[in-house]
Amino acid sequence: MKTEILNQIKENFLIYLSVEKNLSTNTLISYRNDIERFFRFLILKNIPLKYVRGKNLIDYMMFLKKKGLSSSSISRNISSVRGLYRYLISKGDVNPSILNLFESPKIERKIPEILNKQTIDKLISTTNAKNNHKKIRNIAIIGLLATTGMRISELTSLKKDDINLTENWIRVIGKGNRERIVFFPEEIKPFLSYCISQNEGFLFETRKGKPMTRQNVWKIVHNSGKTAGLNVSIKPHMLRHTFATLLLESGMDIRIIQELLGHKSISTTKIYAQVSKRHLKNVHKMFHPRG
Repeated sequence: MKTEILNQIKENFLIYLSVEKNLSTNTLISYRNDIERFFRFLILKNIPLKYVRGKNLIDYMMFLKKKGLSSSSISRNISSVRGLYRYLISKGDVNPSILNLFESPKIERKIPEILNKQTIDKLISTTNAKNNHKKIRNIAIIGLLATTGMRISELTSLKKDDINLTENWIRVIGKGNRERIVFFPEEIKPFLSYCISQNEGFLFETRKGKPMTRQNVWKIVHNSGKTAGLNVSIKPHMLRHTFATLLLESGMDIRIIQELLGHKSISTTKIYAQVSKRHLKNVHKMFHPRG
């Protein structure tokens, strides 16, 4: 199949994902990269798109592995290709039986790293900043990540109008443009109020009036951990994991935690049950005389 035809198929598929599935920009970029990689493989091996066989998919996974991709990245690539074939089947362009060929590699799910409450408190109270404005902003950023469990991308896209200071809730737009409500504690309200008063449209902005980037937030969290003298490298996602684990250990229903985190599938949230068991076991071993 000619490169021009494959490119047209790819672009039509991406339009379909954008319009019909309403996927986020980052997700569409991932799909584009995955499909382009698959098409390069087909062209290299001279394999027609309509006549891919099981052996070809195995060869493709080996092709990806040799390029240094992890099991999770390979699984995502295969999932993207499966999505492409579902689209082609819906248009009547390929035989539906081709989906029987797909089987994602098993992924060893890593247990998320979490922090304890004392570390979180120290991280917030010792946040690094050269002036009062930055200190207040940093406390608001770390406080929100730690007490709402929102993702970095969700935090950087927050607008002032998304914050309800009267009722202590925030409107968050998550993956797939799914909307949810999260709640913040009273103690970080003054810091949020300050950020709202200082910025134009977004809750957290640069001096040029543009929303802060993921890299900006990552540096703030990481450097605050160093300033606090913590013996672990602090990353923003650790605050999200800690938030979920502490809620689970407090007895909150896992489906409510799923809603607060914005997980589409409950299976994603269940990973925190493993974290909670491990954490409780470690605490028991540390403090129980017969641990």
